[in-house]
Amino acid sequence: MQKIGKSERLIFITSTLVQNPMKLFSLTFFCEKLSCAKSTLSEDIDLISQIFEQTGQGRLETVSGAAGGVYYIPVMKKEEELEFLEFLKNELQNPERIVSGGFVYINDIVFNPEIIKKAAKILVRLFLEKEIDYIATVEAKGIALASYVAQYFNKPLVVARNSSKFTEGSTVNISYISGTTGKIETMTMAKKAIKRGAKVLFIDDFMRGGGTVRGMKDLLSEFESSLVGVGVLIATKDKKSVDVDYKSLLVLEELNAENKKITFSINPQVIS
Repeated sequence: MQKIGKSERLIFITSTLVQNPMKLFSLTFFCEKLSCAKSTLSEDIDLISQIFEQTGQGRLETVSGAAGGVYYIPVMKKEEELEFLEFLKNELQNPERIVSGGFVYINDIVFNPEIIKKAAKILVRLFLEKEIDYIATVEAKGIALASYVAQYFNKPLVVARNSSKFTEGSTVNISYISGTTGKIETMTMAKKAIKRGAKVLFIDDFMRGGGTVRGMKDLLSEFESSLVGVGVLIATKDKKSVDVDYKSLLVLEELNAENKKITFSINPQVIS
């Protein structure tokens, strides 16, 4: 077998870890793949970890012991987070985003991969200490953000729909009052979507009164599962009647459609 050089080892290790965030790889796995000693591998991992820290590409965590190894956490530097949130706040404060009905146009934001991937990394950091089995969202605008959060946490994504699909088999359905529209809406999820007793992190693009969150919590109770946290891109500043740990990246402070004025702030929880 041709000897694998240091550069090739670094590329393989980095690629494997980055493509599989939060997945623990044993040192034995890399040693067998790269035909190298554990001491050599440890030096490579230390070098990669230093580069990640310096460039803000995330960080590596090592776990000691027989069942230990190394895994990659996709997070940003604090200063890069703040710079991104300032950019996002300024983008959203454009008065032209105000549409009829007193709503904010954010489709170009929530479906922009470059933007939403950074938002997802911040949410990963905020909920890193939570024990999570699934990432959940509701259709449709929150799916992109939730997908990246699920990818970075390396957890399955489940989507609650507003109507059942025959291809999903038996479903659980609940009614809830939307905090955005104030109307009674339906939330449905396939019975096979979540295992009993799961811990779920709910991700969405916008949170007003918390009606959707309460609906999700009621829906999860039908699966004997619990909502352990809520992460959203934007939340209104009014107090939410939600008895669960929730964090938003930005807060909508003011929206005056008549005067064409819209103001956002960065949630202090994010930068504290």
